[in-house]
Amino acid sequence: MRRSPTLLLATAVLGVLTLAGCATTSDKPAGSTPDAGQHSGPPPADPFKDLPQGTPVAFKDLKAGMCSNHRGDVQSDQTVGTVDCGTPHFFEVVSQVTLPDDAAARFPGDRGVMDRMRTACEPKLAPMIGSRRGELISLYLAPMNKKSWEAGNRLGHCGIAYAAPRSGTLAESGGQG
Repeated sequence: MRRSPTLLLATAVLGVLTLAGCATTSDKPAGSTPDAGQHSGPPPADPFKDLPQGTPVAFKDLKAGMCSNHRGDVQSDQTVGTVDCGTPHFFEVVSQVTLPDDAAARFPGDRGVMDRMRTACEPKLAPMIGSRRGELISLYLAPMNKKSWEAGNRLGHCGIAYAAPRSGTLAESGGQG
Protein backbone atom coordinates (compact mmCIF):
# COMPACT_ATOMS: atom_id res chain seq x y z
CA MET A 1 0.00 0.00 0.00
CA ARG A 2 1.43 3.36 -0.98
CA ARG A 3 1.65 6.02 1.75
CA SER A 4 0.78 9.66 1.20
CA PRO A 5 3.51 12.31 1.15
CA THR A 6 4.64 13.22 4.62
CA LEU A 7 2.56 15.77 6.40
CA LEU A 8 5.47 18.05 6.90
CA LEU A 9 8.59 16.74 5.48
CA ALA A 10 9.23 17.09 9.17
CA THR A 11 9.98 13.44 9.55
CA ALA A 12 12.95 13.91 7.23
CA VAL A 13 13.91 17.19 8.89
CA LEU A 14 13.70 15.63 12.34
CA GLY A 15 15.74 12.66 11.12
CA VAL A 16 18.47 15.02 9.92
CA LEU A 17 18.37 16.93 13.20
CA THR A 18 18.57 13.69 15.17
CA LEU A 19 21.43 12.33 13.06
CA ALA A 20 23.31 15.61 13.31
CA GLY A 21 23.57 15.05 17.09
CA CYS A 22 24.94 11.52 16.93
CA ALA A 23 28.48 10.79 18.07
CA THR A 24 31.03 9.66 15.54
CA THR A 25 33.02 6.46 15.87
CA SER A 26 36.72 6.44 16.43
CA ASP A 27 39.56 3.96 16.14
CA LYS A 28 40.76 4.90 19.63
CA PRO A 29 40.56 2.20 22.29
CA ALA A 30 37.77 2.31 24.86
CA GLY A 31 38.54 4.56 27.80
CA SER A 32 40.84 6.87 25.84
CA THR A 33 40.30 10.62 26.02
CA PRO A 34 38.22 12.09 23.19
CA ASP A 35 39.86 14.60 20.86
CA ALA A 36 39.11 18.26 21.52
CA GLY A 37 35.67 19.10 20.11
CA GLN A 38 34.68 15.43 19.76
CA HIS A 39 31.42 14.39 21.42
CA SER A 40 31.78 11.96 24.32
CA GLY A 41 29.03 10.08 26.10
CA PRO A 42 25.59 9.11 24.82
CA PRO A 43 23.96 11.06 21.99
CA PRO A 44 21.73 13.93 23.10
CA ALA A 45 18.10 13.14 23.89
CA ASP A 46 15.38 13.92 21.34
CA PRO A 47 14.22 17.43 22.35
CA PHE A 48 10.78 16.83 20.83
CA LYS A 49 10.11 13.45 22.47
CA ASP A 50 7.90 14.48 25.40
CA LEU A 51 6.13 17.51 23.93
CA PRO A 52 2.31 17.54 24.26
CA GLN A 53 0.38 16.27 21.22
CA GLY A 54 -2.55 18.64 21.76
CA THR A 55 -6.10 18.82 20.46
CA PRO A 56 -6.96 17.04 17.20
CA VAL A 57 -7.87 19.43 14.37
CA ALA A 58 -8.93 18.33 10.89
CA PHE A 59 -6.22 19.00 8.32
CA LYS A 60 -8.59 21.24 6.32
CA ASP A 61 -9.23 23.34 9.45
CA LEU A 62 -5.59 24.20 10.19
CA LYS A 63 -5.02 27.96 10.06
CA ALA A 64 -2.09 30.34 10.12
CA GLY A 65 -0.85 30.82 13.67
CA MET A 66 -1.65 27.27 14.83
CA CYS A 67 1.20 25.30 16.37
CA SER A 68 1.79 21.55 16.65
CA ASN A 69 4.12 18.77 17.68
CA HIS A 70 2.75 16.24 15.18
CA ARG A 71 5.36 13.97 13.65
CA GLY A 72 4.75 11.57 10.79
CA ASP A 73 2.37 11.09 7.90
CA VAL A 74 -1.27 12.14 7.79
CA GLN A 75 -4.03 11.63 5.23
CA SER A 76 -6.19 14.61 4.19
CA ASP A 77 -9.13 13.09 6.12
CA GLN A 78 -7.15 12.75 9.36
CA THR A 79 -6.40 15.17 12.16
CA VAL A 80 -3.29 16.93 13.40
CA GLY A 81 -2.79 17.59 17.12
CA THR A 82 -2.47 21.32 17.75
CA VAL A 83 -1.11 22.98 20.89
CA ASP A 84 -1.31 26.47 22.28
CA CYS A 85 1.62 28.33 20.74
CA GLY A 86 2.59 29.52 24.23
CA THR A 87 3.71 25.96 25.03
CA PRO A 88 6.84 24.39 23.52
CA HIS A 89 6.17 23.20 19.97
CA PHE A 90 7.87 21.84 16.87
CA PHE A 91 6.17 23.80 14.09
CA GLU A 92 3.87 26.69 13.28
CA VAL A 93 1.45 27.03 10.37
CA VAL A 94 2.24 30.32 8.60
CA SER A 95 -0.33 30.31 5.78
CA GLN A 96 -2.84 28.20 3.92
CA VAL A 97 -2.54 27.77 0.15
CA THR A 98 -4.70 26.30 -2.57
CA LEU A 99 -2.71 24.92 -5.46
CA PRO A 100 -3.85 26.46 -8.76
CA ASP A 101 -4.30 23.15 -10.63
CA ASP A 102 -7.86 22.77 -11.87
CA ALA A 103 -10.08 19.86 -10.82
CA ALA A 104 -9.38 17.96 -14.08
CA ALA A 105 -5.57 18.14 -13.74
CA ARG A 106 -3.79 14.77 -13.61
CA PHE A 107 -2.18 13.76 -10.34
CA PRO A 108 1.43 14.98 -10.61
CA GLY A 109 2.79 12.33 -8.24
CA ASP A 110 4.07 12.85 -4.71
CA ARG A 111 7.13 14.78 -5.89
CA GLY A 112 4.99 16.93 -8.20
CA VAL A 113 2.67 17.85 -5.33
CA MET A 114 5.63 18.82 -3.12
CA ASP A 115 7.20 20.84 -5.96
CA ARG A 116 3.91 22.74 -6.34
CA MET A 117 3.75 23.32 -2.57
CA ARG A 118 7.33 24.62 -2.58
CA THR A 119 6.44 27.05 -5.39
CA ALA A 120 3.32 28.23 -3.52
CA CYS A 121 4.98 28.49 -0.09
CA GLU A 122 8.46 29.84 -0.73
CA PRO A 123 7.33 33.45 -1.39
CA LYS A 124 5.65 33.39 2.03
CA LEU A 125 8.40 31.53 3.88
CA ALA A 126 11.63 32.88 2.37
CA PRO A 127 11.33 36.38 3.94
CA MET A 128 10.67 34.81 7.35
CA ILE A 129 13.57 32.39 7.17
CA GLY A 130 16.15 34.50 5.38
CA SER A 131 19.64 33.61 6.52
CA ARG A 132 18.35 31.59 9.49
CA ARG A 133 18.05 28.24 7.67
CA GLY A 134 18.82 25.56 10.22
CA GLU A 135 17.18 27.57 12.98
CA LEU A 136 13.97 27.96 10.95
CA ILE A 137 13.13 25.34 8.35
CA SER A 138 10.55 25.62 5.54
CA LEU A 139 7.70 23.18 5.91
CA TYR A 140 5.06 22.06 3.40
CA LEU A 141 1.93 20.32 4.63
CA ALA A 142 0.32 18.54 1.69
CA PRO A 143 -1.30 15.15 2.27
CA MET A 144 -2.55 14.89 -1.31
CA ASN A 145 -2.36 11.32 -2.43
CA LYS A 146 -3.76 10.35 -5.83
CA LYS A 147 -7.25 9.63 -4.44
CA SER A 148 -7.36 12.97 -2.62
CA TRP A 149 -6.04 14.85 -5.67
CA GLU A 150 -8.59 13.22 -7.97
CA ALA A 151 -11.33 14.22 -5.51
CA GLY A 152 -10.28 17.84 -6.08
CA ASN A 153 -8.18 18.48 -2.95
CA ARG A 154 -5.67 21.24 -3.62
CA LEU A 155 -5.38 22.53 -0.03
CA GLY A 156 -1.99 22.76 1.63
CA HIS A 157 -0.28 24.69 4.40
CA CYS A 158 3.05 26.50 4.60
CA GLY A 159 4.88 26.29 7.88
CA ILE A 160 8.03 26.82 9.85
CA ALA A 161 9.73 23.99 11.74
CA TYR A 162 12.15 24.72 14.54
CA ALA A 163 15.48 23.05 15.27
CA ALA A 164 14.58 23.07 18.98
CA PRO A 165 11.21 23.38 20.75
CA ARG A 166 10.09 26.97 21.23
CA SER A 167 7.15 28.91 22.66
CA GLY A 168 5.32 31.77 20.98
CA THR A 169 4.72 32.45 17.31
CA LEU A 170 6.93 33.88 14.64
CA ALA A 171 4.44 36.74 14.27
CA GLU A 172 4.67 37.54 18.01
CA SER A 173 8.43 37.74 17.76
CA GLY A 174 8.23 40.09 14.77
CA GLY A 175 9.44 37.31 12.46
CA GLN A 176 12.68 37.11 14.41
CA GLY A 177 12.23 33.49 15.62
